[in-house]
This record gives sequence, structure tokens and C-alpha cells, in this order.
Amino acid sequence: MSFLVDANIIVYAQLAGPHREACLGLLEAVASGASDGRTSAAVLEEVWHLELSGKVGDIRGLTERAYTIFAPLVAVSDEAFRIAMSLDAPTLGAADRLHAGTCRAHGLEAIASADADFDALGWLRRIDPSDRRAWQTLLR
Repeated sequence: MSFLVDANIIVYAQLAGPHREACLGLLEAVASGASDGRTSAAVLEEVWHLELSGKVGDIRGLTERAYTIFAPLVAVSDEAFRIAMSLDAPTLGAADRLHAGTCRAHGLEAIASADADFDALGWLRRIDPSDRRAWQTLLR
């Protein structure tokens, strides 16, 4: 199953915390080809912003490493943007709407994310890193 990997998964893989092990394992699975995780330039821009700002600590080089794992990136197309603009999801911000629109435009039925706001979208399955059983479905 192909799915989108949200920025929080990439960042949590780098930081000490309760999701680190699961998130790091997923990135390793994507890098090895054992999982079909994809991401977009919009997701990596979020990671890059955090990296440059220093708001989450020292994550120097994380964006470049993530790009290496996920290239080629899923395109944030006109269709993805149009879909994002049309979403009726008051709890989702602009970036998350764009991620959801990208999923729909590319036929991705799931997103790996710790962000429960995606649960408001009935058509997009969110897979939370704290749900070990669901997390296993991301591995081939």
C-alpha cells in the first residue's frame, strides 16, 4: 500500500520521545524498499522550516536525509491544490489540507501521521505511530 508520510513522522524519528522508535523504523523500511511510503515537497518544507528555525532542537541535515529517502517526491499539483482548497475540514490548517489534497490527487488512501486532525476526513485513513498493529500494515 502506498501512503503519504507526514512531517511529524520524519521529525519524531530524529528526536527522543515516545514515537521515535516507530517513526525511525518506518523511515528505515521506506529507505530499504520494505514500505511504500511517499512524501511531497510540501511535507519536506515543513521539516526544513523546523530544521532552519531550531524550534525542535538540533536536527541539522534531516531534510536532506529525508529527501534522499523519499525522492522522487509526490507532486503537489494543481489538482492537489484545488482539492485542498475545497475540503470542508475546519480542524485542518492549510499545510495539512494540502497534504490531504495531495493524497487524494495521487490515489493515496492513507497518511502516516501523529496528527489526529486528519481523522476528520472520512476518506483518508490516518495511521498513528502509537498504534503498533496499524503501523505494521505499512510494511510489505
